[in-house]
Amino acid sequence: MAALAMSLAGCGSSTSTSGVGGTSSQSLTSFQSVVDQATAAPDTWRGPTSTPAPPKHIKLAIVVCSSVVSGCVRQAQGMQQAAHSLGWEVTTYDGKGDPSTQNNAMTQAINGGADAVLLAATDPVSLSASMQLAASKKIPVGTTGLGAEPGRGGAAFDIGPDYARWGTVLGSWIVADSRGTADFLPTMDKEFENQMTIAHAMTAAVKKCTGCKVERTEQFVVNDIGNGLGQRIAGALQRNPSVNYVSGAYDSAAADMVPAINNTGLGNRLKLVSCVGSPQNYGFVKNNEVQRVDMVQDDIYMGYAAVDQIIRLIAERPLWKTPGVTDPRAQYGEGTPDQLITSHNLRDASADWRAPFDYVSKFKALWGVS
Repeated sequence: MAALAMSLAGCGSSTSTSGVGGTSSQSLTSFQSVVDQATAAPDTWRGPTSTPAPPKHIKLAIVVCSSVVSGCVRQAQGMQQAAHSLGWEVTTYDGKGDPSTQNNAMTQAINGGADAVLLAATDPVSLSASMQLAASKKIPVGTTGLGAEPGRGGAAFDIGPDYARWGTVLGSWIVADSRGTADFLPTMDKEFENQMTIAHAMTAAVKKCTGCKVERTEQFVVNDIGNGLGQRIAGALQRNPSVNYVSGAYDSAAADMVPAINNTGLGNRLKLVSCVGSPQNYGFVKNNEVQRVDMVQDDIYMGYAAVDQIIRLIAERPLWKTPGVTDPRAQYGEGTPDQLITSHNLRDASADWRAPFDYVSKFKALWGVS
């Protein structure tokens, strides 16, 4: 983040006179540098070097934020794969995007004898009753994909990349791609801590561009997806014809927005940015169909990392911190791989994004399983 901050610091303060839209060419170069770093493929294992011997005969409960949010589902799939490789018994619950349903599911899991609970992008703050029940029974709980500090809502850790960096990268892409002339409409789902982090960092990056404009943020919730969200955002864009860049927040929401934007005839005017990484959205990026970039994480890796950290808690050992990471929201992420995907570096538009190195074998070697 220090390097990103330094590269953005020059915007608006440069003395170059070859500016575009009020932002200097020197400043645009600094934004492009941030983008170039993010588009490079991660090829190095940054995960743990050792793990305690995994316990046997463990019952793991997984609560998925919602079955309609692809990132939550893939993170749960990674957890399932990792736990099954250890011979653990796994039960998965669909939280349906509803805190009451999620709370009931977790309570059911604990009363059913769960030894540990993993929340796939499910915020424990809304699950106070079941979190208290877990604490009373000394059942460890971890989360993925929230971008939350350790201890949030009683969860011991959160697995994920540096989401503040994601926002900076996406905002930098908007500035660089627009040549410093973006009129940007942010959107945000406040149910997810990481979405607020990403949205705020993205907005802050665009605001560093003196020739750019940031509109008022449009907010929504998971249950709006497929229930009028796309039409609402398209309507907001119709009412403000100067907007030329929009955030889709995350891919499930963006996939609802893209068809609605096209149906209103605005597809050629707008460029949408999003994150998480879903094949449908890769198709949009590949075909330049409204969405142009996607900041992605390896959700399967996150599931394996969550199981790796929960092993430590069950064994009553310290959690593993990623070397060089000082932000507490990302320090237990076990080096989650990520990348900015464009039409130029997209490898396979039909498959979920996976890091280009064999991390499954790495985790299994740590655990002593084949």
